[in-house]
Amino acid sequence: MLPGSAKLSGAEHLLTVVDDVADIGVYRPWVRSRPTGSPEEENSMRSFSAVIALGAMAFLTCGLRAEESTTGSHSTPAPLLPGIGAQDPRIRVDPGVMPWGAVGKLQAASMNFRALCTATLVGPSTIVTAAHCTFNDRVRRYFSPGALHFLIGYTGSRYAGHAIGTAIKISDGYDPGRPKETVGSDWALVSLDKNLGSEGRVLPILSELPENGAKVALGGYHKDHSLVLMADTRCHIIGRFVDASGRLLLRHNCTATNGTSGAPLLIDRGGRWQVAAIEVLGEAGVAGGAAAVLDEAIKQLVGDLGR
Repeated sequence: MLPGSAKLSGAEHLLTVVDDVADIGVYRPWVRSRPTGSPEEENSMRSFSAVIALGAMAFLTCGLRAEESTTGSHSTPAPLLPGIGAQDPRIRVDPGVMPWGAVGKLQAASMNFRALCTATLVGPSTIVTAAHCTFNDRVRRYFSPGALHFLIGYTGSRYAGHAIGTAIKISDGYDPGRPKETVGSDWALVSLDKNLGSEGRVLPILSELPENGAKVALGGYHKDHSLVLMADTRCHIIGRFVDASGRLLLRHNCTATNGTSGAPLLIDRGGRWQVAAIEVLGEAGVAGGAAAVLDEAIKQLVGDLGR
């Protein structure tokens, strides 16, 4: 275990597998737990199990209720989506201006299933996203590369560029049959059929771990604002933890929800924006989540695929 990292507890595991069932904006709700083995935790495990069950039921209906609220009475506010707190600091950002010019919308589609996520250009014809965004949970296998469509500069019906996947490289450590235990390896590189990384539309991956307290930004195509690029530009890294396989994740307090799986956690280093990690988990009830670190292995792969 790395210094300053906490182990992902069983309580957190139980909620990481609850995905959005509306077939769009695949995102994994997550609940922060107390330190494993504390007296307070041991004395409340029975009641906490009931809370987990109720929380899972709430997440399964959250997306549908939010959509219904737009067609019914406006007197009842829509429930909060995972990763969004009482205050919403997200703003609309320009997809034509860096660093947001490297961030695009990823759609994976088959005859019976569609997943909408976010991805980032890390090479002229290479994007990085969450591995679970490339997995068809209905048939329990990965989408074919040609089923992946990436739109850069997307706003409504307009976009600056479109490309189709030609190859997918999934992290060796990720297991779609054990997503909660291997969430720290939840990344994938997708090779595209054309270069979209022109005019500076490529972001480098950070070569070192960012410090706790570092200011970051997180933006993507959220389910509740799916036609525009929205970002929380005033949030921070607030901790680290590791999954059951020992892979590191960064905990943050950025506001983000369904649709932002694979979105870049961005950090400014000397006036140059870099990808510190990618979004894979959303926290229940408050703003925040966790992002998977992109280590030396993925940086080497980006170099190979981007040539």
